Amino acid sequence: MRPTIPQLETWNLDAVHRAAEAARANADLLSTSVDDCSRALSAAESWHGRTKDAATRRIDEEVDHGYEVRAVLLRIADDAADVSQGLKHAKTYVLEQKNLAVSQGFTVSADGGVSHPEPEKSGAAGVFQLNLRSGLDEIERLDTLFGRRLREAVGDLVAIRDGQPSVTLADGSMHDPDAVVTRLATLSPDERAAFLAGLSPEVQRQLVIAAPETLGNLNGVPFAMRVEANEINIRNALTREKAKPVPDQARVGQLEAMLSPIPDPEATVSAAALGMVDRKFVMFSTEGNGRMIEMLGSMRSGVPGVGVYVPGTSTNLNSSGSNHVAAWNLADRTGGPIFLYMEGDFPQSLTSLSDGAPSPSFAAEMAPKLVEFGREVDREVSSHAPGTPVTYVGHSYGGSVVGSAEQLGLRADRILHASSAGTGVFEGGWNNPNPDVQRYSMTAPGDLIGVVQSYPDAGLSLPGLRLPGNPHASDVLGGDPDEVPGVIRLDTGYYGDSSSRAGEVVFGTDGHGKYWDDPGSTAFGNIVGVIAGTDVRAYVERGIETSWVDVGLGDNGNGGKEAFDAGRAATAQAVLDIENPYADPRVTDNPQLGARIEVR
Repeated sequence: MRPTIPQLETWNLDAVHRAAEAARANADLLSTSVDDCSRALSAAESWHGRTKDAATRRIDEEVDHGYEVRAVLLRIADDAADVSQGLKHAKTYVLEQKNLAVSQGFTVSADGGVSHPEPEKSGAAGVFQLNLRSGLDEIERLDTLFGRRLREAVGDLVAIRDGQPSVTLADGSMHDPDAVVTRLATLSPDERAAFLAGLSPEVQRQLVIAAPETLGNLNGVPFAMRVEANEINIRNALTREKAKPVPDQARVGQLEAMLSPIPDPEATVSAAALGMVDRKFVMFSTEGNGRMIEMLGSMRSGVPGVGVYVPGTSTNLNSSGSNHVAAWNLADRTGGPIFLYMEGDFPQSLTSLSDGAPSPSFAAEMAPKLVEFGREVDREVSSHAPGTPVTYVGHSYGGSVVGSAEQLGLRADRILHASSAGTGVFEGGWNNPNPDVQRYSMTAPGDLIGVVQSYPDAGLSLPGLRLPGNPHASDVLGGDPDEVPGVIRLDTGYYGDSSSRAGEVVFGTDGHGKYWDDPGSTAFGNIVGVIAGTDVRAYVERGIETSWVDVGLGDNGNGGKEAFDAGRAATAQAVLDIENPYADPRVTDNPQLGARIEVR
């Protein structure tokens, strides 16, 4: 419904907010009740026999049914809360614009038209009218979207009141949803995708309600279904965490953030438009340090490119906020969907040989999963944005994950190693099925990862000591993506104008990742250019010095010189107590940006 301004003035949206709270409270009460019932039966350890078995089966059925009802109640609560917040914001905006216009002598009509008796104020009247009608457009959009979603949810709730109804498959046969999901789990991803494509949206939704924990992470399931399932899974994880005797407050905060709306990276800049959207997760698990794949933006015809961003060491679910922001900025700047890929545990230490960044085990474990996920991305691209190029960006340890996945057959149109730990942990070269793949790399001068990249593949033999080689170095490609033939090296350049380091060269230890926090930096712009297929800046070798470090021409890519530069910095810190020996860098050679390169 598109209200008139007088109608909007009478709207009381508190009732919508109260409805959301009531639905959420009832969902929690239902969950607690069925859990208590299940625990009570489990506690009856001395009870045995047919009656106990029958009671157990019946209670298990009701627990399952209770969780299905709870999932729908939470969906209603979430949608009601979103529409309440959105409509309240839009209502406030429209009425403030109307009051401001009236206070300045403009006449505002019921439909948002604005006029003024003085002709010279027609331009200002047009601005007010545009703002008011944009706000009313947003209200109509929200009302239509959430009205449909709430009607669907209420319909689902009615349908499962007495138990989950059977669903109708493509051949007309009727089956229990849980049995259908059990069957789906036995199929290959391709078979699964073909099977689900033959089902109606209503049946797909019933399957999600029946088994969200299975469908949320199952390859072959359309991303829209996985997103819906994982919203339920995240809410369930939040409830379980809060119910613990000592909840992990960092995890609680992270899960709550994952369920909170965010600005839409695809929204046009307009004060009238809320541009708030739910976050979308095509994979979620609390296993290990917490795992997820977040999709920012949407897969649709006309997007310039699709990006998959694999972050590096110390990444985990609880502290993934900065990775989310970087992925959001990529989606905002490229205009296409970006996937933040965290389908596995990352090393949490920079130095531990057994379970830190030097260990290849994390990359070896994640690489096959990335290959499989790449097939799912290609499937979605084929369905929703045919022909759109897909780019994989690996930062730091994530570069080793991406390189290892390419060794195992990851298909990509473009690859970017950003401050990458290496080319891959397996033997042999890259094995991309796309013969026209474009590969790019960039590493900031003075970044300590350069020492790792240049470390001898075969290790070092010293008197009485044998040091192993770089575990992220392919025996064919070596450990430095910047030096691999065919890889185009890009310029990390300078920080952007809006940064606190505006105009400063990207350099040193901070040069390893700080550019990810600065969308205006040369390096971030290069990532955007590769994904969007526009243009990038070619590598320029610079001489850079500080009061304690002097990186000269020829140092980059020379392991001995890079290690010497790093040693001088470490000595300044340890012996002279210099907090940051890389601070206040001065470019002594080649300050110009690299030449522009068109991305094919």
